[in-house]
Amino acid sequence: MPDGFPSRPDPAALLDRTSRHRRRRLVLWYLVLALAWIVAGDAAVSALATDARQAALLQGLKGTVFACASAGLLYLLLRPRRSPDPATDRAEVQRTRSELETSNRELHAMAGRLFSLQEDERRAISRDLHDDIGQSITAIKLSAWAALDEDDDSRRRDDLQQIVALADTTVARLRDLSTLLRPPQLDALGLEAALRWQAGVLFRSAPSELLASIDALPRRPDNDIEQACFRIAQESLTNALRHARASQVQLQLQDAGQGRLHLQVRDDGEGFDPDGPRGLGLIVMRERAQSVGGVLRIESAPGEGTLIDLHLPYQTGAPRAATVDT
Repeated sequence: MPDGFPSRPDPAALLDRTSRHRRRRLVLWYLVLALAWIVAGDAAVSALATDARQAALLQGLKGTVFACASAGLLYLLLRPRRSPDPATDRAEVQRTRSELETSNRELHAMAGRLFSLQEDERRAISRDLHDDIGQSITAIKLSAWAALDEDDDSRRRDDLQQIVALADTTVARLRDLSTLLRPPQLDALGLEAALRWQAGVLFRSAPSELLASIDALPRRPDNDIEQACFRIAQESLTNALRHARASQVQLQLQDAGQGRLHLQVRDDGEGFDPDGPRGLGLIVMRERAQSVGGVLRIESAPGEGTLIDLHLPYQTGAPRAATVDT
């Protein structure tokens, strides 16, 4: 398992840990009952015995009863519990093991894919910096040297105007790279403005119709919540355009009450089989939601479009809920 991804618990280890806790509780209760029996028995012997002979008989009777009761109690409590239906029990264990193996395979695939995407992104940024930014700066430098050596005022003015134009192009390219890594609207203006900007950029020249309903939230979510919500919306809108071939996409953001916000992305595209193989994008969205205590629900069917329904808390430390995929 790669670093940063927790391993799934072993069912056998969990059962063994539960058995140890049960034995410790039984031993504690046994000691308490034994102490109570000894104290109560001594008090009864003192009250009932009239001489030493009766006291000895009562002490022997007390010891015999204590030994028999202890043996019977320990047998009833510590005997192995048998399932009334062994086949059902084995099927449940097999189902749990199969779910854990599937989850582990998904985590392995996601880790490998994320590392590959990370390297691809770094390679693309390096290429952009070298090819675009580097070439622009070189052109600015050459134009500056040409302007210094130019005696004609009109030609020098042309060289300086070319330098200004190259500088504007370089600044715009740097701004695009910065926005690709993290949109400044998310930090400066908040989640609502960042979602409006991202939806406008994606659907500016797209054939699909966008119906956006983004309400003003009563308060600003934590930074981790904003980032998770923005990335899930970004992935959902991109999937609707790139894979679903939707003619209409609905984007909604609103306050859900009880300290939670609600994001919904619905499209009328091709849809997919939720029981089939899940792509990396859906797995990453699920992990993002779980990491900040959110609930992600995905509904889809072939030919019936896709619904992405997300509930997130406003604060990172809010109680977490399980993710539901349907």
